[in-house]
Amino acid sequence: MNTITENNLTWIDIEKPTHKDIEWLRANFNFHPITLGELIPPSKREKVEQFNDYLFLVMYAPIYQLKKRTTEPVELDVLITKSHVITLHNEHIEPLNIFSESLKKIEMKRRIFSATSGHLLYFIIEDILSFAERQLAHISKNISMIEDNIFKNISRDMIKEVSTIKRDVLDFRMTIRPLYRIFNSLHEKSHILWSDDMDIKVYFTDLIGDYNRLWHEIDNYADTLDALEKTNINLINDKTNTIVKTFTIMSFLTFPAMLVATILQINTGTNPILGRQNDFWIILGIVVITILVMLTYFKTRKWL
Repeated sequence: MNTITENNLTWIDIEKPTHKDIEWLRANFNFHPITLGELIPPSKREKVEQFNDYLFLVMYAPIYQLKKRTTEPVELDVLITKSHVITLHNEHIEPLNIFSESLKKIEMKRRIFSATSGHLLYFIIEDILSFAERQLAHISKNISMIEDNIFKNISRDMIKEVSTIKRDVLDFRMTIRPLYRIFNSLHEKSHILWSDDMDIKVYFTDLIGDYNRLWHEIDNYADTLDALEKTNINLINDKTNTIVKTFTIMSFLTFPAMLVATILQINTGTNPILGRQNDFWIILGIVVITILVMLTYFKTRKWL
């Protein structure tokens, strides 16, 4: 349990909460038993629930998993009272650690704890969104790599790579999609705890704006990947068509030549060439002439 207090405001961060932590919350706060019962097991959905003297927020933070090469949602439960913001999570959430480290600077700490618990909540969520936006840098880097490789004639190897990044983009979008509803709910229910501070609505509106910017960015990446995938498929199809065309032309060139050679080598008494002096070279010459005639015909038809 990590506790930071300043200016009559307290942030409590509990990672991997135990039943002992829940009992401590029960003894020190007036939280409903149903709320406390939802803090340890995973929640089924994101939500903002209002009570007489606190808000219960469930949201998911998008965290990139390097080994799996995709973004996974990590649940974050938040209890907000007039003087406390309590965050609980069963998994490690890097942006919360970064936020905690930033509070070691006195000026930063005073600024973040200078107003209400709603402002403190804003700064916590703002850091999570900023961290998510920085994570998108790996998607941008991978897209640039794919674009370069597609036009370096390694397009076939990019099929799996494009699919992997598209899965990452899809998982990221699925994780952040509910946040728009969450931030709107916070904006609508802010009067419950901070009715005397209309400024907090401006902060929650800013969260909606940050969400929209993040959504548009990932949306652009999705469109870019779709375009690259189509380009990659077109390049592969073009290469395949070229190979098929080459083999088809080779077949049409060799078949007549082989047919002429086979006929001229039939050992019969009436064969006009077989048995003559230099018969091999005569047959070879006829085969070569046949191929040249076929090539000329193909070029005339603009098939080559």
